[in-house]
Amino acid sequence: MTSLNLTERQQRERDYYNQYAKLHTPSIESIDLSPVTKVIEKIERRPWNSYWAIYQFAINHYSEGKRLLDFGTGPGENALRFAKIGYDIEGFDISEQNIEIAKDLFHKTGLKGEFQVSFAEYLPYEDDSFDLIVGIDILHHVDISHSIRECYRVLKYGGKAFFREPVEVPFLDRIRESSIVKKFFPKNASFDNHITEDERKLNWKDERTIRSVFPKVKKHYYFLFARFDKFFREGADPRPSFLEKLDYTIMKMFPFAKRLGGTVIYELEK
Repeated sequence: MTSLNLTERQQRERDYYNQYAKLHTPSIESIDLSPVTKVIEKIERRPWNSYWAIYQFAINHYSEGKRLLDFGTGPGENALRFAKIGYDIEGFDISEQNIEIAKDLFHKTGLKGEFQVSFAEYLPYEDDSFDLIVGIDILHHVDISHSIRECYRVLKYGGKAFFREPVEVPFLDRIRESSIVKKFFPKNASFDNHITEDERKLNWKDERTIRSVFPKVKKHYYFLFARFDKFFREGADPRPSFLEKLDYTIMKMFPFAKRLGGTVIYELEK
């Protein structure tokens, strides 16, 4: 794949993640497998945490021989967790550096996984190839119309796709986008804050596009008061979050509060 095949947005995303991969290459020792291993071993579950929850969905749908597509695999950390569940793993990423890291990671761990450079809008897989597709923080970086149609094409009938994504909450995002808030909490492209130039939260138009391709949609909401965790916790803090637990309880007791959740796991069925 050469730059001639990419749009300007895709080139910016590729260049950003090639550079980001050089700055933040994960080591095997640094990858936390507990969201999978602790659940499988029945030690701990965290249904209130959107990252633990998406692995739980993958665990719930696993059976021997199933193929999983890691949709936008990055450096392979998520793919490694899915492989630990037992899935036959394939993954793609727009960054050549990410794919090299993912291949090396699987080689060092002795796990099987197939990875290739590609982009979400045109997937290099046959129709009806995968039993499960999982994407973590990917759709808000891509052209959703083309990407979600490709997702539908390569998913087997009866299969499911799960996407964990940040979503707009108009009332709260108007505050977030105000000049005074952006002054203290800028949203410019940054390697330190892991923000690209073109990423954006999903909105109601994006959801309408998703539903036009996947009529069977369930939404799982997270991240109400947990928005404020960044003021109290380090990003890699492995301990359970009190605010995430609080959000989970509030949303179960008061379903209308889900609409204020800033993160959604979309469960799509073909």
